[in-house]
Amino acid sequence: MTVGIVLVALIGLLAFSGGDDPEDGVTSLLGGRAPQVEGMTLAGEPYDIDDRRGSWVLVNFFATWCAGCVNEHPELVELERWGAERGDLELVSVVFNDPVDRVEDFFAERGGTWPVLNNPAVPVDYQVAQIPETFLVSPAGQVVLHVEGEVAAREVIAVIEGSR
Repeated sequence: MTVGIVLVALIGLLAFSGGDDPEDGVTSLLGGRAPQVEGMTLAGEPYDIDDRRGSWVLVNFFATWCAGCVNEHPELVELERWGAERGDLELVSVVFNDPVDRVEDFFAERGGTWPVLNNPAVPVDYQVAQIPETFLVSPAGQVVLHVEGEVAAREVIAVIEGSR
């Protein structure tokens, strides 16, 4: 009897769990309010995405052991430079399962002065499944772009310039 109840419960769970619908999971963040990104940066400064309202914010999830993250890093450096020239794009990176000392060495060697957080709750809130993964948040606080895999500077720039 117990096995039958468990089997029925499992079948019900599978039937109503949503499956592979592309509207499930991360894509459901598109067009909605960006989840919170807050914590202490590796530099010891407090960070809160809500303090960046009025600016575009690129939220990037990465690790130094991730080949795609290493490959895309020059694109992020380019976006940091582009955003600084315009004054309306900021970047924040969130460490995904990587020792802080490695991350600090990575940025020292490869460049990038944007805030870096090591808050394990943030990837959960953004439903990050695999890195690199990047979200562009509008000045109003909405997720307007989601990139699974390596992000290209031209893609982010096109979205920002297309919104004007």
